[in-house]
Amino acid sequence: MDRLTSMTVFAKVASARSFSGAARELGISQATASKHVQTLEDWLGVRLLHRTTRRVALTDVGESFFVQCSRILEDMETARSVARPEANVRGSMRITAPVVFGSTRLGPLVVDFLHQHPELSLNVELSDRSVDLIEEGYDLAIRTSPTTGAGLIAWPLMPLDYVLCAAPSYLARHGVPTVPADLSTHHCITGTDTTGASWRFTGSDGPTDVPIYGRLQVNNAMLRCDAARAGAGVLLCAEYLVDGDFANGRLVRLLPDHTPAGSTLHAVSPAYRAGSPKVRSLVNHLASQLGEPM
Repeated sequence: MDRLTSMTVFAKVASARSFSGAARELGISQATASKHVQTLEDWLGVRLLHRTTRRVALTDVGESFFVQCSRILEDMETARSVARPEANVRGSMRITAPVVFGSTRLGPLVVDFLHQHPELSLNVELSDRSVDLIEEGYDLAIRTSPTTGAGLIAWPLMPLDYVLCAAPSYLARHGVPTVPADLSTHHCITGTDTTGASWRFTGSDGPTDVPIYGRLQVNNAMLRCDAARAGAGVLLCAEYLVDGDFANGRLVRLLPDHTPAGSTLHAVSPAYRAGSPKVRSLVNHLASQLGEPM
């Protein structure tokens, strides 16, 4: 069998963690997919996959080979696009995004992208952990605090403006803060890592860091928003998550003369994949839809 074809099948099985899933995507039988991987293992003289009746997992050698194999296949696709710039974006992509952004904004974007590129398939995983894009074989990650260098390239997608807010029921019980320092006496809804927690604001007198305290710590931004709506305390969050709540009165914007520190949403890719047509196309699509045209 052609080794490059076998590598393509192996990469698909490794990404899908399934022979049947890979076979369906490639339009071949499960037996043919299994034979391709077995031929590759025989050629290499090592086992690449652990196989059970329920799941497929990469061996340690398989993990390393998958990374190198993906690079080779990506280089082939890039070379093909250079030779045929009019060729369609095709193949498969594995991407990851934070849970909250993925749950609230990403769905329509990836569906629209797939409509534009019918020969492409996407594997989307939502996770708030720090994913190792290179070792774990991801094509692209969406991150609020990207780590560049070490073989990674980042592109800005959209600014993330933050807002301070609380429910009318909470403010009726505890009063309305009028300056950032007032927050030290309020119940602030925070993440679970609150060691030395503080919030930064910029006003007419410059930046101010305010130590904050919270009886409620939650590791999910959507649940923090729900808690704020229920009157649990003061919340600092991305503005897009609560825009509708200001209009219907469920939340009230606080300290309008003091701007919370913001951040920027980025797309991050391994450098060796950054030039591939499918990565470039997805980054351009996300940036154009989210507000930072490339």
